[in-house]
Amino acid sequence: MSLESQPGPQTAQTENRHPALIASSDQMSLMDVWRVLMKQRFTIVAVTVITFAAATIYSYRTKPIYESASQVEIKPDSGNTLGLQGLVEEATGGGADSSLKTEIVILKGDEVMLDTARALNVFSKLRASRKEATGVEVREEDLTPAERHAAIGYIRAGLAVTLVPDTQLIEVHRQGTDPRLNTEIVNQIVDTYIEDDLKSKFDRTMHVSGWLQKQLGDLRKEAEDSQYKLIDFEKQHNIVGTDETSNLTMQNLEQISGELGTTESERILKEARLRGFEHQDSDMAALDGDNPALTSLRINLNDLKTQRAEMATKYGDRNPKIQDLDLQIRKAQENLDRELALARRQVKTEYDNSLRAEQMVRGRLEQQKAEAYKLNESAAQYAILRHEAELNRDLYDALQMRLKEASVKAGLSATNISVVQRAEIPVIPVAPKKSLNMLLGLVGGLFAGAIFAFVIESIDDRLQTSEEVESVSSLVSLATIPHIADDQSKQRVRGEGEAEESVAPNLLELTSLNNPKSVATEAYRGLRSSLLLSSIDKPPRLIVVTSAFPGEGKTTTAVNTAIVLAQRGERVLLIDADLRRGCLDRVCGVDDQGFGLSTVLANPGQPYDLPVPFPELPTLFMLPTGPRPPNPAEMLSSSRLEEQLHIWSEQFDRVVIDTAPVLAVSDTQSIAALADSVILVARAGITRRRALIKARDLLWRVNAPVVGVVVNDVDMRLENFYTYRYGMYGYRYGYGYRYGSPYSDKAYGYEDEEKGE
Repeated sequence: MSLESQPGPQTAQTENRHPALIASSDQMSLMDVWRVLMKQRFTIVAVTVITFAAATIYSYRTKPIYESASQVEIKPDSGNTLGLQGLVEEATGGGADSSLKTEIVILKGDEVMLDTARALNVFSKLRASRKEATGVEVREEDLTPAERHAAIGYIRAGLAVTLVPDTQLIEVHRQGTDPRLNTEIVNQIVDTYIEDDLKSKFDRTMHVSGWLQKQLGDLRKEAEDSQYKLIDFEKQHNIVGTDETSNLTMQNLEQISGELGTTESERILKEARLRGFEHQDSDMAALDGDNPALTSLRINLNDLKTQRAEMATKYGDRNPKIQDLDLQIRKAQENLDRELALARRQVKTEYDNSLRAEQMVRGRLEQQKAEAYKLNESAAQYAILRHEAELNRDLYDALQMRLKEASVKAGLSATNISVVQRAEIPVIPVAPKKSLNMLLGLVGGLFAGAIFAFVIESIDDRLQTSEEVESVSSLVSLATIPHIADDQSKQRVRGEGEAEESVAPNLLELTSLNNPKSVATEAYRGLRSSLLLSSIDKPPRLIVVTSAFPGEGKTTTAVNTAIVLAQRGERVLLIDADLRRGCLDRVCGVDDQGFGLSTVLANPGQPYDLPVPFPELPTLFMLPTGPRPPNPAEMLSSSRLEEQLHIWSEQFDRVVIDTAPVLAVSDTQSIAALADSVILVARAGITRRRALIKARDLLWRVNAPVVGVVVNDVDMRLENFYTYRYGMYGYRYGYGYRYGSPYSDKAYGYEDEEKGE
């Protein structure tokens, strides 16, 4: 629903006289933006100063923050076979990025933080604090979970671990107020991480070695059991020094048994090797040592990676030589992968052949055993036991030798983590950046102030310029009255016999009389022209001046309008029709409180001499309110007033009536219906949109001839470009226009209500 009510049929006459203005577009132009910024300039400056001061205080009161950083390179896990030719594997999952992200999680884990806290004696500090509090020595294992968590949080505070894009480098950062402590913590975290990585790899290797140790124990027990069985068989069957060489069957049996042991041993080794090739990565397979081609390709690949790392450190990753080395590395890796696949297929083939050979030898052995039973059951059984014992013993000896080699190489295993750059004690703090903070505070303050200004403007419905008044009221702006400064109202007030210079309290309302060359006086002359030209055939004789509420300058407008009309040589009557709180007698300096409009209306037909308030204008007459009547509304709506106004309109050229505010009381409506022209006064920065619209609607309902609006007390800097230029030209012509506060309370009719009473 629109806030501005639509005129009814009764306003058709008024609308025909003065058609409504077309409302301006809602789009805000650059001039509107500039007007809002100028209007709220003090708000913008205040917000900017506060924001800039807050940023400055924060920058200078915040402790400097230093950052220590270390870079760690994590190469692809090269691993080794630990001398077992593929029997030991290290499981890997995902690509290089996932592996590096996993390492980041491990580096930031609680275990590394705890080990770092132990290395830096953080727990000793906690124990010391506990001892001081309780007087009892506290061990590390006696610390509470909260204290352990506090130690972890102390190390982790300000810590950041990031992955350098497109590299295998991990950066460890820590920020804090103590640069030396930051450096110590970062370096210790890196050292702890490398030590934990070495320990983890060694533990995994020893775990595999332990499993093999257990298998060897079982094999040793089998070898001993087979030997004991052989000895028991010899005792039971009294076999001593049996000559088996003279028996072809026994010789074949012995030979086949030996072949079975050999094939079984080969099958076990090949099976173990096959298991290793199925699970271990290319790095471990390349270091098995059984395949010279794999070893050569791996050595070539490592050399190329080493050359690339050195050249990358020297020339950077974008150097053409680096790109050429990357191409060679990819080719070497492809060759290694192809050779590895070929080796794996070869190992599988060897295992299958060994398994078939074992099965064939085992079948032959069973056949030979059957034949041996036929020849000599005791000798055959004896040979079997003897060969089984020898087979177990030989297998045990071979695996025992390999296990010792694994233990030695496990201790010599190296880590794939290297420190590229250790953290150094920083000298320049990273925060706060005072200049940047202050600049951001200044820019942000200006931006926030501008936003705040537009927010205030959006919720402030007070009218500021004539353009806003015309857009809201749909009435013509008859004149734009600028603010009248106090220093423009000085004049000489002559006393009896002497002359002294002073400022009278009513001089601001009489600016057209006291300062005829001021811009405000020119504005009132423009108002006079607008009134006289509003109807060329029949200029208005009875002029009513009103406003929505008190304090909007209607009295000042009425007085100055009467003055500029009288300055044309016309006989003008100025009437104060505000029987409740009229103040024209004070403004014009009339001391007779017993005579006025109420007296004339109470005693019709009696002749009265109307006072002439200003000797300079003998054609200007003034009629004050007179004694306050008990029923001003009934008196002003009576037929006596209509008759008297008709008489005055014949006696005078112009009759200017200062009435009560139209929204405050209903006295004005009856007078406005009798007028030839009604002037609605609005004060810039005071009058609100809804009040102006409601006042206009009330006047339209009584068919009052509202000719337009006078915008009073306007800050000309908020007017449009042309008004501003006109004001500057007026200043150059010597009118002495000066800007003043748009919120002065000293210049207009009802600003000082108590004094008016």
